[in-house]
Amino acid sequence: MSTADLSRAETDAKHSFDRYAATFIELAAAGGTDPAPLLEYFAVPLTVATGSAHTVLTSAEQLTAGLAHELAALRDLDYGGSQALDPTVRVLNERAVTIEVSWARYDRSGAEFQRPRVFYFLARTAEGWRITTSAVLAG
Repeated sequence: MSTADLSRAETDAKHSFDRYAATFIELAAAGGTDPAPLLEYFAVPLTVATGSAHTVLTSAEQLTAGLAHELAALRDLDYGGSQALDPTVRVLNERAVTIEVSWARYDRSGAEFQRPRVFYFLARTAEGWRITTSAVLAG
């Protein structure tokens, strides 16, 4: 595994993640609840862990329902957008990258209402880079 290969993995995974984030923010800020544009960024099964639950989404239907639920919850909070703060990318190997980022979430008036820190595990699959795990970090 060369330094160039690791650098390429980091660049490609970060680019995929940035596209996911932009798509998610645009969709959620518009009040959308159809997660179809987001599905290509995730692998199934997808592991999700928060301080209150651990869930493994084992089908496309479960992934769709989970994302739709998250989008609806943001719409109900009058979500207006997010900003990624201090993202940290760590290349594990040519097929595995972690990204840890704090999300400053704003309502439509521009007031920050939430700042979760989230850990993402991305794997390079046959379909490209996919989020396989997300975990909301304590603190």
